[in-house]
Order: sequence, then structure tokens, then C-alpha cells
Amino acid sequence: MGAGLLTALLATGSAMIVTPFANARFAPVDPARPDGAQIAVLRGDPATGPSDMLMRMRRGEGRLHVHSADYRLVVVSGTMRHWTTGGSATAPDLGPGSYWFQPGDAAHADSCLSDECVMFIQWSGPRDGRLAPETGSGQ
Repeated sequence: MGAGLLTALLATGSAMIVTPFANARFAPVDPARPDGAQIAVLRGDPATGPSDMLMRMRRGEGRLHVHSADYRLVVVSGTMRHWTTGGSATAPDLGPGSYWFQPGDAAHADSCLSDECVMFIQWSGPRDGRLAPETGSGQ
């Protein structure tokens, strides 16, 4: 394979990537909260465009928030819940292999019901996040 072809494959994201879980390099989502959620980028650049990542978080309930880009998530380990402004009471428990698609700019929240949850996430654009406006739902 010529250097030009390899450079082109890497630029388009077409090169094969294999990452054993033990080699995933997790870093805090928020450096000010090193014990909070962590991500390990597997492909792409979450700041600028599409990307794939692993995320792990400890037991706890999240707050309603939004992201600009759509994402697809598969639970790898642990048990989670994912819900919209209606609250978590009716959200199903989601174990390993469970999937959800989250449209961008739609308020949602997540909780980890296990000691630790690990997820695979595929972002369609840059990864960002902000708290959702208050909805009066108590969430």
C-alpha cells in the first residue's frame, strides 16, 4: 500500500481500527470531575465531527440535557435507563446489548443502575452537551 493511499484512508476514516477494551484510554469527560463519567475515543474527533467512543459512568441519575448531534448507543455492561422529559419512572431497564437512538437537540437523561455502566456511542457530528431548559417535570 502506497503512502498516499494510506494517508487517504486515514483521512476518510476507512482504515481498519481494532482496540481491545484493555487498551481503551479513558479520560474524564469533565477534567474538573475526575471521578465522573469517562470516555475513550475509538475513532474520529468528538470535538469536530463524527466519532465512536466508549463511555463509562458510575451508579447515579443524570440530569436532562441535550446534544447538537444525533447519537446511537449500545449498552456494553451494567443496567441503564434512558428517558425524555416525562421522567425515569416508566423508562425500561436496559442491560447489555440494549440500544437507543437519540436525536440531536432533544432533551433526555440517563441513569446507571449498576455500580458501573459501559456504553458504546456513535456520534453523527461533534459531541457537545448542555443542560436542558427547566421543564417543570421535576427532573
